[in-house]
Amino acid sequence: MTASPQIKSKIVELCETLVADSDVQSAREKAEAFLANEEAVSLYREMATMGRALHQKQHNGEEPTGEEIGRFTELQDSCDANPAILSFIEAQDVLRGIAEVVTSFVGKSLERGQVPSEAEIFSKGCGEGCGCH
Repeated sequence: MTASPQIKSKIVELCETLVADSDVQSAREKAEAFLANEEAVSLYREMATMGRALHQKQHNGEEPTGEEIGRFTELQDSCDANPAILSFIEAQDVLRGIAEVVTSFVGKSLERGQVPSEAEIFSKGCGEGCGCH
C-alpha cells in the first residue's frame, strides 16, 4: 500500500522543515567537514575497526592481548582529542535524536490512532508494561 497524496504532502513538508532547520544544517555541516578531513576519518575508522575486532574476539571467547587493548585505548584517546571527530559525533547525536523523535511520533500515532502528547514522547521513564523493557 502506498501513502495517500495528503500523507505524501505532509512528509515532504516535514522534510522541507528538517532541511531548513538551523540545528540540522549545522549538524550536517559538521558531518561534512569531518568527512572531508581524511586524517580524522582514517583515525576514526581505525578505532572503530579495532573496536569491532576486539569485540568479536571477546565474543569468540578469546582474550585481547595487552598490546591490542593498549593500541585501542591509544586510538580512543586520539579520537577524543580530535575536534573534527568530536564535532562529527555531536552532529550524529543531533541528527539521530531528531530522527528518533520523528519515528516516535509517527510510530505512536500509527499504533494508537491518535497523536501522542509531547510528554509521552519526551518522558525519560515510561514505566513497566510498555514493552520497551
